[in-house]
Order: sequence, then structure tokens, then C-alpha cells
Amino acid sequence: MESSGHPEAVNRAAHLRNRYPRFVFDAFTVSADPSRLAVDYFYSAPPDLRFKSSITFDRLPGETLLSPQALENLLFHIGLVESFSYWKATCSPILEVRPGRLNADQTAWWKNLLLHGMGEYFYVNRIPFSAPDFVTILAASGGDAPPPFRGELRRGLLIPLGGGRDSAVAAKLVQDDGMQPGFMILNEIPAALRVAKTLGCPHPILVRRALDPLILDLNRQGFLNGHVPFSATLAFLNAACLALYGYSVIGIANEKSSDEGNISYEGQTINHQYSKSSAFESSFNDYLNRYLLADARYLSLVRPLYELQIGRMFAHLDALHGAVSSCNRLQSVGKWCGECPKCLSVFATTYPFVELDALRNIFGSDDFFDRPHCAQTLAGLTGLGENKPFECVATYEETVCALALCVEAAERRKMPLSPGLQFAKDVILPRFPRPSAGAQEPFGNSDRLDRLPASIEAILRRELTA
Repeated sequence: MESSGHPEAVNRAAHLRNRYPRFVFDAFTVSADPSRLAVDYFYSAPPDLRFKSSITFDRLPGETLLSPQALENLLFHIGLVESFSYWKATCSPILEVRPGRLNADQTAWWKNLLLHGMGEYFYVNRIPFSAPDFVTILAASGGDAPPPFRGELRRGLLIPLGGGRDSAVAAKLVQDDGMQPGFMILNEIPAALRVAKTLGCPHPILVRRALDPLILDLNRQGFLNGHVPFSATLAFLNAACLALYGYSVIGIANEKSSDEGNISYEGQTINHQYSKSSAFESSFNDYLNRYLLADARYLSLVRPLYELQIGRMFAHLDALHGAVSSCNRLQSVGKWCGECPKCLSVFATTYPFVELDALRNIFGSDDFFDRPHCAQTLAGLTGLGENKPFECVATYEETVCALALCVEAAERRKMPLSPGLQFAKDVILPRFPRPSAGAQEPFGNSDRLDRLPASIEAILRRELTA
């Protein structure tokens, strides 16, 4: 799909790039006491835009292994990834970085993250971003970048909890195997707090993030808006948490499904989940060791698995059923909307493996396959739409497999098919050969990554064969 088909969007982006040729990460300030560290980040797009973003780390342990230089380096990197949330308003050709230094390799790494992590934003706004000089990152020159912190990070695994199914499953599996991970929650998400409590951790690490409200005003005024690589922001926040709270491994829960893209644009595969992908995971782990924390690790605990396999595991973890919510629309209240692609994807990859009472406990009393626009959403989730929905959802293939299993489950239960499942049976499944046989395929595709610890791999393989 080419950008030339949307001249109004192209002209708007070109106008803002001309009006705001330079976006600047100006500075950051730090205030701290024994139990709390607060950072304010300052950005500008001359001549008339100014932004302030804030990050706060609560419940600090009262001591830190970090040198002041290492802490400053970690906080600087958080500010750099946060800059994307404001740069996107103007899409300025130059992103100037003033409060820290980056060497040539780091600058190339950040440009790669911007171009791949902001792909959905470029597509939605029809911004032609493939030119080599589309964006230039200018960092302060002189001297080398600070070395990574080399020191003992005493404790083990830190798992970020977002309140969704995947991180809850990963956390419960490692707990059941005898590990005692710590948990980090951003902005006290209700479902995440429920999951932490269910897992026996009523006082997780709390990090608060406050965006400048001006960015919302600019959205209403017609400035550019769109998706940013939020999981990259979480990666840098959790890197700081490792050092501040004494952990050594960030255990995320990004599954194999996140490697599938959504659409092709400007010669690049646009992936809403780029910063959840295996490519980013490997790249960030390398960056973490080279430039931030030499002895830390960043890995996904469920990378070899598809969403469908995670759904099967989740079915057996009864304690989590009423705690999780993966819906982004109702994240602030910890509920499911039942209509968005994310809700339908999680519902479809859970439905075949639980009985109706459990299904109601997880999602509420409604059958999401009864919702008015379910058929249209399912079409998009299975490759029959213009593009894969820009959400964190299962792959096309496994969604087809999940729907085949859902139809089989409903018929086995002697239930009338709801409209969504009837559409799946009549319209979606006939387009794919042997859908029922194919539905079993993902259970045999649990690849391992060399970076996945043997203990974690053993847990996953045991659960898959349970």
C-alpha cells in the first residue's frame, strides 16, 4: 500500500515536519528520598511546543548498588524512549538529544527502533518514512558513551505484570515450579493488582508514568497521533527496576504470535507488536548488556508458545480466572469490553479449553461470539480483512485453529452456535483446508530459543504435554 493514495494525510505530515524541523530531548531532573525516586523529563519542538513527562519509582528498598553515573545512564535512556510519545506529534526530521551521549552504534540502534517500532504510526498517518534521511538522531558529541554497570544484582527474576493472561500464566508457572519472582506494575492497573494479589504479592514494585496532558490537546488540534512501541518503554523502565530493586533478569511474557506483522507499507512489514517480537527481544538484551547492565538479562518466559497454547495452559490455572483482563479499552477498570479484537482473540483461544462456568468467571456472563460486530472482527483476525487488527492478538493461522476448536467444543456441549461461531463455521473455516486437523497443529510447534533457560523450557514442555 502506497502513501500517495492519501494526499491529505501526507500533506499534514509534511506541513508539520516543515513547521517543526527539530524535536529536542532537552533535559531531565531527579529528586529522591530513601523510598522514592521521581524523574521529570523535558522536551520541546521549537518554536512553541514544550512537554514534561514524569516517572516515579515507589517502595525503593533503601539501598542501591548503582553508582550515580550508572543511575543517570539508566534514567537518560528512559527519557529517550519516552521522547517517541511526544516526537510523534510533529514527526520532526531531526530528533536532538541533549542530556546524554550516544555512540554511532547506539544512534543506529535507536533509529532502527524508531523506524520499526513506529511503523503502525507511519502507516496510519500515511507518512512516507523509507527515505534514508527521513529522520536524523543527533546526540551530544565528545567522549564515549558511559560503560554498562558491572556489579552484582543479587536477586533473580522480575516479571512485569500488565494484568493480562500471558504475564499471569508465565508468573504462575514459574511460581508453581518453586521460583519466587518479584513483580512490577505500571500505574496500578486494577487487573495487574488483582493478579499480583492472587500470586501472593500484595505489595509489588510500583512505577508511575504521567504523560503531559498537552499531547492530548494537540491530538484534538489535528497534530499527528498514533501507536508507539510501548513494550520498549517497559523494557527500559524494567531495566532501571533491576538495578534499583536488585534483580538480575527481566522475565517478560511475549509469545511467538507477536512476530507476525499486520500489513506491508513502504516496503516494510508493519508489526503492531514489534517491541514484543523476538527480534526486539534479542536486540534489547544485547543493548542492555553493552550499554546499561552488563550482567542482566531480558527474555520472554513464553517466547516459544503461541497464544493458543497459552490459552490451554491458562485453562488449568483456576486461581487466575477471575483476576485477569487483557482488554486495552477498559484497562483502567480491569474489565473486558467483549468487542475489540484483543478481547475476541483471548476469548477464542480460551473458549475450547474451559467449561461454561469457568468461561463466565473469566470474561463475565456474556458470550463474546454473540456481539453484533463479532463476525467482522473475526474476519480481520483470520486474514479475511484488509489487514490484521492493530492489537496484540493471535496469528491468522492459530485464530483459524482456535475457531475450529471453538465450534467443536460448542457442538460437543450440544449448544446452539452463537452468531460468531456460526459465521466461523459457514464462512471462515471452509476457506482453509482440514481446519479441524489443523487446529491441533500449534501444540507441536513449541520451538526453543537458545536464550531460554533450561528450567523455563522444561516447565513449558511439561505443561504442553499435561
